Amino acid sequence: MSKKTDGSRSATKSDIKSLKGDVKRLEHSFESLEEKLDTKLDRIANTLDGFVGRVDDLTIENQVGVNQTRELRVQVDNHEGRITKIESTRNP
Repeated sequence: MSKKTDGSRSATKSDIKSLKGDVKRLEHSFESLEEKLDTKLDRIANTLDGFVGRVDDLTIENQVGVNQTRELRVQVDNHEGRITKIESTRNP
């Protein structure tokens, strides 16, 4: 005589109802997790947008500063040349 194991018996209506309830709870849990994940991703995206904006601003300011430094270096070199020329004509 072969004995049936618990896993090989047919599902009853109450088993199916129980599984439906489990599935509904799981669906609700997934929806809740999805909402939480969406909220967190939105916050992360907003934070990154702000960060990228600040980095862009700093990059532009850096480029402007480099150009200004170059212009000042040219002026200083010009002034040094002129001062050297003036000093050499006054002190023979």
